Amino acid sequence: MYICLCHGISENRLEQAIREGARSFEQLQSCTGVATCCGACEPCAREMLEQRTLASSPSALQAS
Repeated sequence: MYICLCHGISENRLEQAIREGARSFEQLQSCTGVATCCGACEPCAREMLEQRTLASSPSALQAS
């Protein structure tokens, strides 16, 4: 699914950037270009980053 229509950035591309180390929204923007045009995708991209980084954090893994 496309998250950023302005730049054609998919959910898979954002997941890849997060797996490769993007941990802040600014890092995600820098390596993908997400939310650098109209900004309509910013809430979705931020939510995705938060969910993926929380899910992969050591404390989240210990809680399971």
